[in-house]
Amino acid sequence: MLVSSFTIRRVFNNITIGLNSKLLFIQSTCHVRYQSQVNAARLFNDSDQSNENEQEMGLFNNFNINEQTQQRLKVRGVEYLFPVQYRSYNDILSGKDCIVQARTGTGKTLAFSLPIIERLQTEMSNTRGRFPRCLVLEPTRELAKQVTNDFLSIKSRLLSISTLYGGKEYSKQELSLNRGSDIVIGTPGRIKDFLNQKKLNLHQCEIIVLDEVDRMLDMGFQDDVDFIIKSIPKSQMIVFSATIPSWLKKSVSRYMSPTNKSFINLIGDSQEKTAMNVEHLSIKLNHISQRPKIVLSLLEKYSKDINQSQAIVFCQTKHECDALARSNEMESISSDVLHGNLSQRKREQVLQSFRQGQTRVLITTDVSARGLDIPQVDLVILTSPPQDWESYVHRSGRTGRAGRQGKAICIYTNDQMKQLKLVQKNANIHFTNIRSESSDQQMELRKRMIN
Repeated sequence: MLVSSFTIRRVFNNITIGLNSKLLFIQSTCHVRYQSQVNAARLFNDSDQSNENEQEMGLFNNFNINEQTQQRLKVRGVEYLFPVQYRSYNDILSGKDCIVQARTGTGKTLAFSLPIIERLQTEMSNTRGRFPRCLVLEPTRELAKQVTNDFLSIKSRLLSISTLYGGKEYSKQELSLNRGSDIVIGTPGRIKDFLNQKKLNLHQCEIIVLDEVDRMLDMGFQDDVDFIIKSIPKSQMIVFSATIPSWLKKSVSRYMSPTNKSFINLIGDSQEKTAMNVEHLSIKLNHISQRPKIVLSLLEKYSKDINQSQAIVFCQTKHECDALARSNEMESISSDVLHGNLSQRKREQVLQSFRQGQTRVLITTDVSARGLDIPQVDLVILTSPPQDWESYVHRSGRTGRAGRQGKAICIYTNDQMKQLKLVQKNANIHFTNIRSESSDQQMELRKRMIN
């Protein structure tokens, strides 16, 4: 991969990717609605057969995975590879440049971490101060830390990982690099800082992963990402995301080999971009003052187990998060807030508490919309429709992960009806409208008055 000196969007032009539908494997999870019992039974039988085929194709014996790594995967509860993992494994392991698009909750992080670990473990060194051979860029601190934990869970003891992100002392992160790192995982801003200070050398980097790259560019990291890529003489480029806009497909290929690259699309020709096993609901909000009451009623009504399951509530702004968390309604439930105004230490404490199940409801901004993988989350609530459909895909993708069922409920006002319809159209989903209890009570009262 030879890097040009142009800015990232300028150099990102003119890619034509031919899709061979026979080579695409689309993960199929049946979510049956309004079907006759005969059709439903047929669909479920097809789903069972599909799951059996997926398991057979993902067996560890089908791939070059050493026995120690297999044992570490089993400790994690991974008995076979998911479609996004087995479709991309050999290409990544062999050094191909790859663009991989798959729905949220399908195991994308393991899809790139596993072959990278296997590749780097073939040539390990314990030399102090050795330079990184792999760089993984993440849009947020939380995602950088989560991806680090995924790598740590399957790596050999001799492979070293450094995680670089803001909110932490430079000295500790610098010390980790000085000891020697095989893999560096971090956010673009902090990575660029270390490069500028000559404390990070990427001249021996063989692999660069851009995870959730569209989000990184949306967050204003365009110039940082371009600067980082230009500091790497030559490397394999791997791009992963649930949403890969057409401009991104065109742009990324300019950094890739013209003869040794692949585009792996597990969404295929399907227009529905959200997770297949998430039910999408909407509810109208008549007055903003009713928002906390409606949020609480949705949590109580649609959580699978009010005492055990967990939910994420997405707000548009930090102020909305704080206001909802301080409301009287939220006092009756175990909840916490996560947004950019919190210190890094506090953010990590909040996430750890939520991961361990000590907090039932996480009230957050888009800082948690990408990559946050907490399987027990069965409900996502959006307090208003997002400004773009891609954000809805990622927010709703925090539930229904790894084959589980989930619900996403979007609250809207009259003024937001147009935006809700745009999300529905562009994500190609159907929102089933539900009534609030207060609306039902008003309807019942009117009926009584009429009678």
